[in-house]
Amino acid sequence: MGASGCGKTTLLGCIVGRKSVDARELCVLGGRPGDPGSGVPGYRVGYMPQELALMDEFSIKETFIYFSWIYGMKADELEKKIEVLQEVLKLPPHSRYVKNL
Repeated sequence: MGASGCGKTTLLGCIVGRKSVDARELCVLGGRPGDPGSGVPGYRVGYMPQELALMDEFSIKETFIYFSWIYGMKADELEKKIEVLQEVLKLPPHSRYVKNL
């Protein structure tokens, strides 16, 4: 879709709500990515990178939140799942980036 370094990954990061846009506003299907009820990321936009390049930029908690949005989980349900996973997997602090695990 474009040459290396032209901004494809950056644009996708903005579309799925991981990166913010400084100079302009980004709307996807009439909503701002990451806004409550926008469905982006989530059920309104499918996204599967060829490489999991964006996942390295997520913290542990952001990774849980991202996938909970995709699966339509409620916040209280997510918190319960995180507690279980913390216990079972003996995870480091949730602010740690996945790339540093």
